[in-house]
Amino acid sequence: MLIIIYALLNVRFMPRVYSRYGVFMLYPVALMVVSMYGWASIGFHVHTAVQTLVALISGMACLVSLDIAFRLKHLDWAYAVRLIVVAYWVSFGIGVLEFLAVHGHAPAVTWLARRVLKRNYVPNHVQFLFAEPSYVGMHVFGVLMPLYWLTKRKRVAVLTLSYALGAAAMGVGVRILIDTVVALLLWLVVAVNLHRLSNIVITIAGLGTVGIGGSVMMLHNPRIESMLANGPVNGDFSAVARLFRALAPAEAWKTDWVHFLFGFGIGNLKDAIARGYESAVQTLTSMGGKPQSNEEIRLLGNPPGDHYIFTMSAYVDAITEFGLLMCLTGVLLLLMHITRNRAWNKMTVCWVILLVYLYIQFEGYAFYALWLFIWVVGTRVYGQKGDSGEQLSAL
Repeated sequence: MLIIIYALLNVRFMPRVYSRYGVFMLYPVALMVVSMYGWASIGFHVHTAVQTLVALISGMACLVSLDIAFRLKHLDWAYAVRLIVVAYWVSFGIGVLEFLAVHGHAPAVTWLARRVLKRNYVPNHVQFLFAEPSYVGMHVFGVLMPLYWLTKRKRVAVLTLSYALGAAAMGVGVRILIDTVVALLLWLVVAVNLHRLSNIVITIAGLGTVGIGGSVMMLHNPRIESMLANGPVNGDFSAVARLFRALAPAEAWKTDWVHFLFGFGIGNLKDAIARGYESAVQTLTSMGGKPQSNEEIRLLGNPPGDHYIFTMSAYVDAITEFGLLMCLTGVLLLLMHITRNRAWNKMTVCWVILLVYLYIQFEGYAFYALWLFIWVVGTRVYGQKGDSGEQLSAL
């Protein structure tokens, strides 16, 4: 909300922002126009439609605010990065306290977490200051690691590695283990100069070490062990529920190609889940699963409220609400944006791959990982020789 307010208070800069990012600013309008088909043919749910629209507006406000603050008003980029480092170190420190609470050594932290955090997982899991423990990777690798690529600041690198390895060591969840392996592999590719044979050998060795080490860590995780022993559809309660949330709307796509192409309409995710619910149950059952014994899946059949309707995947959400054609249009716009600003290089490719991976299990349209990438590419200094951080701060 603060970002939206900032954009509104600086609305006089909007024409200059539009001249550079106009196509992205108009994209949500196009989504609303296309959604009229879904609204007319399926229905219009005010609450969920507003939720999606606010998320899209919030993401757009992030893009606009970054451009206003650092390109147009020339605020200190280096100072902003220092503030981010401090903020994330504070959240990491909170996570350490939560780790103590998980093991019963800090009851005061448990008491405070239950009264302060909107969605509290303490003392069962460490969640730092995030709404979900599984969101750690979005922050560490969606924000902090790209900031290191841009600034080359050692303090950002130390924070990124400390956060990732610390979260993995504290047993935050399975996802942070997988995220860390994927991100470190991409980090190696970006960091090493591949024009020398010795560096290529070092990179291959590093990739092998990270891959093998990460695999060993994951294989010793109780949840991974359970899935290997009991199968992917019976081994883990949370994993099966996430799979079902993505499978149900996908089953609806199969029987309704028109809405698959043009979308069920903004805010109509729950209609798609309802249409595909029984087919998804049958699919998991045919795979040897027992979806009806999963309380989360049962509740999804008769959800207690709109807050319970989510898929945990940006791709499933976007295709369901906006349609495949508009999603492909968005991808095309992003690729054209990179090409127009001559930003294609090794870092760009790795950053795009990282974003594509991270949003597989994250559905927040407003989250700033994607919008940060769009803005940095649009600064037109990204990818040039020199310290990107200094170039950005000089805009």
